[in-house]
Amino acid sequence: MTFRISHVCLLLGGFVAGIALTSTTSSEFAFVVDGNRLDALYVGPAAGAFLAAIVAVLVAALVRARRILSTLSFAGLALLGVAPVTGPWDLEMYLGGVGAGLLLGGLVGLCATADRAWLQTALAAGVLTGLLLAGPIDHFRTSFPRRYADYLPEPLFEPVTLALLALTAVVLAVTLASGDLGERTEVAVSGRALVTGIVLPLIGLVLYWWFVRRVWNVGADGAMQGRWMFGLVLVVVVIAASLWLEGRTGVVLLAAMAFVAAGDIGVAAFPDSWPWLLVPAALALTGAVLGRRFPHPVSGIAALAVVAASALFEHPPWDNLHVGATWLLLPLAASYTVASSLPSSESVTAMSLAAPAALAVPLIADYGWTAYTPLVGSESAPGPDSWAWTSTGLSVVAVVACGLAAAYLGKRAS
Repeated sequence: MTFRISHVCLLLGGFVAGIALTSTTSSEFAFVVDGNRLDALYVGPAAGAFLAAIVAVLVAALVRARRILSTLSFAGLALLGVAPVTGPWDLEMYLGGVGAGLLLGGLVGLCATADRAWLQTALAAGVLTGLLLAGPIDHFRTSFPRRYADYLPEPLFEPVTLALLALTAVVLAVTLASGDLGERTEVAVSGRALVTGIVLPLIGLVLYWWFVRRVWNVGADGAMQGRWMFGLVLVVVVIAASLWLEGRTGVVLLAAMAFVAAGDIGVAAFPDSWPWLLVPAALALTGAVLGRRFPHPVSGIAALAVVAASALFEHPPWDNLHVGATWLLLPLAASYTVASSLPSSESVTAMSLAAPAALAVPLIADYGWTAYTPLVGSESAPGPDSWAWTSTGLSVVAVVACGLAAAYLGKRAS
């Protein structure tokens, strides 16, 4: 495999898409809406990621002309550039969601060539790197706690962000002009894949709304602990959807679900200086190359199960085990697993790459204002409590279930 300009383009474009996908959502829910209000479905933090996933799937599945795919990709970059200056947060969220979806869907569609496997791998590596590093990058970008971000003024234009978007547009234009992508290969549109790509984000959004209804009951036996019931429902639905898809195309969806179930989207601790961010980025790139060269999705999912199990070690003196697993093993394992599962159809690939943002809500949640108010007693625990054992065990079970389903699909005829 020769590293070409098209691979650089998709790696960079995927990174921008990954950052954009995480910016359309949030892990803080409690203060957004309350009670039984239905506006959680269209103004809650999950709405932007839902919109991005739907747009990406539709573009990747239905648009075939390369010129249109290119135009939509540039339009997505433009929307991501102007979204922060559009005024109300709701409008910014919608424009950002559409922009992220157009960019991701367009890039997935451009991968439909004879080099589909490596192109999709480069795109996936970029998206996963963006998803993993969005939190740390935001940490270095802002000097105040992220939960206060909605209440403090931000600059209308961020030079670094605009420069990154401009660079991505230039590299994309050069790639298209050079013809490095190669001739497009036509693939039949799968009705099952299209339905899956639309229904799964919708289920994630509805589960988020149902979860918000329970937030008032936070406590030792309330929504904090009951959220895993909703998460496990989502895991079962994703596994069923992957089995329903034709051939082995659903393996990459299982890989994405295993990534979601393994733990928080993003590293658990931030380094002291930004050059350390290059470490998980390099590991994600290494994992993608290894996954393409030596594909074995089940082994990657097994590594993600180790990451999930490391959540038990969150108390000193063993807390470094969890930090190390999420900072070092998670990028390598996630990228390797997804790359091993590719290539897949355009709609399934788009859904799988958007899944960590669109489907993470029912599984992992902080509680907004309660993020700095203890939910339990303030005394320090010497080790994992019963809830830590339960939630970690369920997380490992979810990852293992994805692995078993992937092993089954691996024996299915292509």
